[in-house]
Amino acid sequence: MNFSPLLLLIITKLIYCDERSGRVRRIVGGEPAVPPPEDEPVVFTRFGGKTARVLGVRDFPHYVFRGIKYGLAPVGKERFLRPRQYFLQGFENATQFPPPCVQPVPGEDKVIGKEDCLFLNVFSPSLPTGMEGLPVIIWIHGGGFRYGSASQYGVRQLVGKQVVVVTIQYRLGSLGFLSTGTKTLPGNAGLWDMVLAVTWTRNYIGFFGGNPNNIVVMGHGTGASSAIMVALSNVAKGLTSGIVAMSGSSLSQFATDDAPANTAMDVAEANGCPVGSELTMVRCLQNLSPAAIIKVDSVIEATRLQNRGFVSGLAGKLGSAPVFEGRRDGRSLPPVAEVEPVNDPETSQAKIPLLTGITKDETKRACHGQFRDEITNKLQKVPEFLDKVLVKNLQNAIGISRDKNSTSGKFLNLLDPNQFKNYLQYKRNNIHEGLGKIAEATADALFNAPAFLTADAWSKRGAPAFLYRFEHVGKRRKGFNFLRGLPLVGNNSQSDDVSNDTVSHGDELSYIFDAQDMQGKSLDSDTGNEEDNKVRDIFTQMIADFARHGKLSVEGQHVKPFSITDNNFVQISPKPKVSNGFRYCEMGLWLGLAQRLQSSTCELFKVLDSQLKNIDLGSGTKKLGETITGIVKGGGKRPQDVISKPTGLLSGNKDKKVFGIGG
Repeated sequence: MNFSPLLLLIITKLIYCDERSGRVRRIVGGEPAVPPPEDEPVVFTRFGGKTARVLGVRDFPHYVFRGIKYGLAPVGKERFLRPRQYFLQGFENATQFPPPCVQPVPGEDKVIGKEDCLFLNVFSPSLPTGMEGLPVIIWIHGGGFRYGSASQYGVRQLVGKQVVVVTIQYRLGSLGFLSTGTKTLPGNAGLWDMVLAVTWTRNYIGFFGGNPNNIVVMGHGTGASSAIMVALSNVAKGLTSGIVAMSGSSLSQFATDDAPANTAMDVAEANGCPVGSELTMVRCLQNLSPAAIIKVDSVIEATRLQNRGFVSGLAGKLGSAPVFEGRRDGRSLPPVAEVEPVNDPETSQAKIPLLTGITKDETKRACHGQFRDEITNKLQKVPEFLDKVLVKNLQNAIGISRDKNSTSGKFLNLLDPNQFKNYLQYKRNNIHEGLGKIAEATADALFNAPAFLTADAWSKRGAPAFLYRFEHVGKRRKGFNFLRGLPLVGNNSQSDDVSNDTVSHGDELSYIFDAQDMQGKSLDSDTGNEEDNKVRDIFTQMIADFARHGKLSVEGQHVKPFSITDNNFVQISPKPKVSNGFRYCEMGLWLGLAQRLQSSTCELFKVLDSQLKNIDLGSGTKKLGETITGIVKGGGKRPQDVISKPTGLLSGNKDKKVFGIGG
């Protein structure tokens, strides 16, 4: 049979051999490609005019693609700037976990990681089969914006629930978040890394078996606050379909830096860079070694912790962090974090579902552990420390002001610290009990109140929010394995003084993830007991169901979204249940919810009616005994830009937008 030269050329183009693998790739017009063999996970991608062959590994029964680059190296003149996208092309070897971003080694004068660290890992239970794809969860690790990597979190349990999981890395410390609050050094480079990783996922995840139209961002601590800011930012609008925020919110004290220029000046001066000209300062910092900058971060954190005390260690505001950039700063490029997204409907109209929650003892291990000596000293030597000092510090930490003329963009008209006496009461000679009261107060102010307010604000936006409290006490309480170095967690695995029923910050992580080191090597050989395994199955299934449907179920029962009327939340334990009245009276105290404080339920706190009724809410507003107002934490350059518009509960001064909460 004779073939024309043209026909031979066409046949040659349609069938060719890949010399690297020996596999023959056949292109058949309009027909789905044959799935790759189970022992050779290879994915072919095509995006941005470029094609790639991505080689992964089989971690039975799942497929794993490690160390996929999503952003070009942010080095030299690219340091502190927004990341530039990397398009997959040619042969991509995704068989090794990536190096972590530059960060200190806790407890040592040592820095690890690389500045070229914009990588992510993809874990998939199955590769594309022609269906629409599986739900996708993007994991943003916590660590106070200073510690952590994408490879620390083993996701086998989640992937086993038939979801695709993407774990991402982003620049840490001052390399990722240094800012002067001006257009010369606006900051938020780390947030832009996250936005780019979400964008990459939307563009490529379909090739790995995920549904690009069903992406949930999920994080813990600073990762949780970042997840909310990224998902609700205008630059990521429409990219995500839900948020899981664990032990953190964009309302949390640690979420943003209200005085970024101070940190920038400290970093520059410590490194010998001139500060008279911002541009000259930035150029100098761009020429330093990354280790020099990160080591200075550690010095600044230690100095601030010593000067400001243990509340700052629990609240986490000790170094570079995201900043609210404001709507107009003279740049032609849009900001990633204009203002506080939860409470400013004008900046984000996204109505995606939220799952958020806390552990039952967020700060207890820290209060009984690394901060025990400092707290004990204050209890013994500072007169009325709990009533007069601690409450004021915590009110400041969560953004509370009793000044009706305050323009700080924070809460207004809350209770006098004297009203907290019964809430904080303990036997003065019982230091252990005093430590317990401080743990309760700090957990309420720094974690429970932001979670409560976020769920309430979400419901007012017309989007479903679900609140949980992780209460299971088991053998897997190992937050230390994931968050070592974070002041709230410390450098010791356990505290000798903390009771066995404690579930503190990060302890729930081991019921979702397998603990690994920065390079992905397993740290955890403990399989837990039967109850631990049951809770792990319940928790991961709950998250997977939320990612799949945007709703919450417990033991097969539908859970109603959070409402301010019921304060409903899920108690996670071997026998999970839905309860009402989340920290009912405690939230009443911290947030000045008059109606509940006057109820018989809260008689124990004995808050004076005169204190509730005589608070001036401002011109044209109702009395606090009838309702409650608060202005939620902002931190942008212009306070009027960080406060949400009236909810209808209050009216009056049009220049002061207020955030209303029913009580």
